[in-house]
Amino acid sequence: MKAKNGYYVSGRFPQYKKTNFTSDSGLAAAKTNCLAIDKNGTLFAGTDSGLYELSGEKFIPVFDSVINTPVNSITVMECGKLAVCAGKKLYYVDSEAVCFIREFESDLVEVCDKRGKLWVLTEERFAGTDYTAQHDFVNRPLEGGKGLSTAVSDKEIYVATETNISVIHGKRMEWKNILPQFSDMPKTQANTICFDNAGYLWIGTDNGAAIHDNQHLWLTADKIHTLPKNAVYKIKTDAVGGRYYASDVGVIYQKAGKMKYFSAHRWVLNNKINDIAVTADGSKIFAATDEGISMISCYETTLIEKANEFEKNIKKYHYRHGFVAERIIENYDINSGHVHISDNDGSWTGLYVAAESFRYAVTGEQEALENARESLKAMLLLTKITGLPGFTARAVRYEGETGFGDGNHEWVKTPDGKAEWKCETSSDEMTCHFFAQSIYYDLCANEEEKAEIRTALLGIMEHILNNNYRLIDHDGLPTTWAAWNPNLLNHDDKWYFERGINSLELLGFLKVSYHISGDEKYKKLYDSFIKEHHYPLNVMQHKIRDAHICHIDDNLGFLAALTLLRLEEDESLRSIYLCGVEDHWEYERVEKQPMFCFVHALLTGRDEDLTEGVESLRQIPLDLIHYWAENSKRKDLIYDTEQEEWHEECQLKIPLPYDERNVHRPDASVFEIDTVDRRHSQEGTLFLLPYWTARYFGLLKEAEE
Repeated sequence: MKAKNGYYVSGRFPQYKKTNFTSDSGLAAAKTNCLAIDKNGTLFAGTDSGLYELSGEKFIPVFDSVINTPVNSITVMECGKLAVCAGKKLYYVDSEAVCFIREFESDLVEVCDKRGKLWVLTEERFAGTDYTAQHDFVNRPLEGGKGLSTAVSDKEIYVATETNISVIHGKRMEWKNILPQFSDMPKTQANTICFDNAGYLWIGTDNGAAIHDNQHLWLTADKIHTLPKNAVYKIKTDAVGGRYYASDVGVIYQKAGKMKYFSAHRWVLNNKINDIAVTADGSKIFAATDEGISMISCYETTLIEKANEFEKNIKKYHYRHGFVAERIIENYDINSGHVHISDNDGSWTGLYVAAESFRYAVTGEQEALENARESLKAMLLLTKITGLPGFTARAVRYEGETGFGDGNHEWVKTPDGKAEWKCETSSDEMTCHFFAQSIYYDLCANEEEKAEIRTALLGIMEHILNNNYRLIDHDGLPTTWAAWNPNLLNHDDKWYFERGINSLELLGFLKVSYHISGDEKYKKLYDSFIKEHHYPLNVMQHKIRDAHICHIDDNLGFLAALTLLRLEEDESLRSIYLCGVEDHWEYERVEKQPMFCFVHALLTGRDEDLTEGVESLRQIPLDLIHYWAENSKRKDLIYDTEQEEWHEECQLKIPLPYDERNVHRPDASVFEIDTVDRRHSQEGTLFLLPYWTARYFGLLKEAEE
């Protein structure tokens, strides 16, 4: 089966990674107040313990015998020197010397080098002076409270104070004040002001960003949706059209009208950003916080390069006896901890087997075949280790591994006592076993392996048939969720939510069983579920709309649909099954799950989903660590209310992009708002499976191939 529609050619695209600098990186005081990049590209940081510069991967103090008090502001002057504000004192710094210039009456706030003059804002006064700062031609007390920021252009001089924005006016340089009660100026504190190249004044306020045309027009975030709504403390630009906001929800980056949020803790140390510095080309963003400095580096990559990184990380951090699973870690350190023995090791390993099988079919790489083969052996072990014909374990663990022998009733010891296997197997595991092993069977297996897969899958199928379409556990009782019995699915309301999805699963199991065995028994059973139990009609709407609360069946639905429709050739039946796929897709489309996008595009022959699927692959960060996130502080979010009808917590109506939230497998919610620190790292199969599925079925190509 190959795609009948178009395909997406993916070239190079921007990708981000972060580096944190704290007291371990040379900063005596992690609290960083201000940043600046000089004309040589060197980053300077003003901290509570003085001035520092970044040298390699460490920060080193700059003239700390002189500047050893909190640095409030750094300005790169036209001459190349730094104007450093430390308390009330102004210094000039270059690579060779530090020079004390002047002590002012109150703490310095900002210094601006413009029009061949130096403009100095303190908490109480504003001064215009020469570069020696000894000859003031204006020195006026502020009006409106404490000084917060200044902006000087070729034509205008503005100062933001606690209650108003003041303008230096006329030959005598008097104040003219703009007050919110007499204008459309935002009725909130202006934290920072600056001019753009067009001469417009940009203001960062406690209620978002605003723009002033220097006359009477004010554009605010409540009117312009492409302006940040959260508190903005600094605004910086690069030379290639990027604008950066230091906010209370991290760094907000705006390019071509679109905003991207770099929030704590995935991207920055703290959501409250004190200052930003950015390289001219936008390739590096530095964010100053009370906990230190974060550097966000932008580089170009391709999807295949990302895939290769995930491959390496899986083998290094997520591989255990052939099983592939998430990793339990400490303090966001991927090198700590251990591979998690999960509730669904067989399922997650199966997705890796499928991904590597597709990879092998596309590339012919022996490494892909060996990866798939070793993980297939782990899956086959789960069916053998129980000693119950056709009954497959969820997971297995050995002496010395975490949790072994802890007495948990769902873990059953093997006769030799050296291993335990997890019971209570559900329909999830069976769906993934049939999905993965049937793909390996068709694309990778030699004759010996085909025989092993036949034994395993037909054993499972016979177990299901012999036990009235249930899985019967080691204690003789049916497991909780593994039910495909027509009396339950068609005539018991308690199984209403499973009716469609479990019907879809069973049809796929029978189709695979006939495909790998040629035994007409399975074909007749398949036909009987069509004619006697109307399972295809159950499948027409196999996803029950549930306010996007339960996502397990979403993942199972698309996997089961691909298992079945990869083999089903009858166009009349396909048309019925595809009604269910379409109905499911329309409900799940908002999630932009790449696997869902690609399966829908493949099965329906429509390619409008490809762009969203590729965009999601691009957004998935290489760092799949689960971070604590407080997205509820963002004021741009849209909330859903339907969950209240189901007595569940409110969630987002539109999920955040992959790199602005925690990354989960497709069976978990993408609508969550805040996330706790779950202390684990996700395996990269969530990228590899959709990527190699799309590559194998001809939906996606690399531009450089």
